[in-house]
Amino acid sequence: TQCKLSWERWTVLERERNNYHFALNGKSYQVIVKHFKSLLPKILVNGTVFARMSPGQKSSLVEEFQKLNYYVGMCGDGANDCGALKMAHAGISLSEQEASVASPFTSQIPNVECVPELIREGRAALVTTFAVFKYLTMYGLTQFMGTALLYWQLQIFGNYQYLMQDVVITLLVCLTMSLTQAYPKLAPYRPPGQLISPPLLLSVILHTCIAAVMLVCGFLFVKQQPWYVEPPCPPANQSPSAVSTALARNGTANATSALSSVLSYEGTTLWPLVTVNCIILAFVFSKGKPFRKPIYTNYIFSLLLLIQLGICLFLLFADLSAIYKGMQVSRMAIERPFHLPFYFTSQDVILQNRRLWLLIKTCFQFQSQSQYRKWQRKLEKDPTWPPLNRKDFAENSKNEIYINSQRIGCWAGAQSSQKPLWLCSLSCLPLMGESDSDWPREVTKQ
Repeated sequence: TQCKLSWERWTVLERERNNYHFALNGKSYQVIVKHFKSLLPKILVNGTVFARMSPGQKSSLVEEFQKLNYYVGMCGDGANDCGALKMAHAGISLSEQEASVASPFTSQIPNVECVPELIREGRAALVTTFAVFKYLTMYGLTQFMGTALLYWQLQIFGNYQYLMQDVVITLLVCLTMSLTQAYPKLAPYRPPGQLISPPLLLSVILHTCIAAVMLVCGFLFVKQQPWYVEPPCPPANQSPSAVSTALARNGTANATSALSSVLSYEGTTLWPLVTVNCIILAFVFSKGKPFRKPIYTNYIFSLLLLIQLGICLFLLFADLSAIYKGMQVSRMAIERPFHLPFYFTSQDVILQNRRLWLLIKTCFQFQSQSQYRKWQRKLEKDPTWPPLNRKDFAENSKNEIYINSQRIGCWAGAQSSQKPLWLCSLSCLPLMGESDSDWPREVTKQ
């Protein structure tokens, strides 16, 4: 069986603006897949309507879009959509019958108004996941740098200091940071989808540098104070790793020596820096618009940050001997370890500035490596696409295209007795059967 397709007319103005769309039915799609496979990517990147398709054709269409690196969503309400729902990245069943078994999402409303909501929720979940990842990464790096500076002086943080940072701060932040809801307006662009994307990596690197500078400055600044006293050196056979064991033996001779490795001016300076740094990072990484609602709409998380900040301020400035003894810190003139402006500037003004990143991409001529982006750039430079008043032919069910721009309607293979295949764009004509007595018909040379 041969088929005939013809090109529709387009205005020159629409072509210049690349404002064109393709509409195909199932028969036309099958012909293109069978005879004009090389043209399929060109049609899909501007395909708008795909109608009257069989279940196999729907699955094939979803697969072809995925080959172009598209993230494909599929809505279906019947058993004939199950294959495409399974094949798509996000399948939405519009009924609670057969299709709901094959799709990961089921809409209680039998229409497609749930699609924007699913996209918003998915983007918010992705941004929240990356925010928690960055927070945990920065928390571990910051605590590591503080511990390394203390190990340099044969000192460590106290057990209750670690407990304060791990449970009271980090654990509660991770449990409540994800409660922020999606932004009600759908953004025209998507968030970074990879952990190794430049914005995410630079965010971690830049915040690590800021935290390192703050900790080193605090570590050196306390040594310059007139009231600073060098801590006594522990015995030569006692390493910092044995301090926790010695502290557990309260009342022994080793406990006094181990306690001196915790009660130090360096540890008292670095612990509030690391603790407040964790609270600041939780606030900075909870960016709202354009993918999530503002942080103040997450009442539990906002209240938690205020309580944590209040506890830290109380422990810093409350001149109570019981608190100093319980938290294993030394009495000293405590400096205010607030560096929120540095983090906020680096995160919101530099790393989350979409215009800045677009400018950088333009300056360095960075281009997306997705297949559909490559095809779009290639078609923009192709003066013959979309074709106007042109006919392409294929024969013998081969993936070959014969083009003759000078002879409109000429044969592809003059010796062949089969009917030529005409390819169309905007609307594809129905399949032509063997009953066409006037086909093929002669054409005149133009």
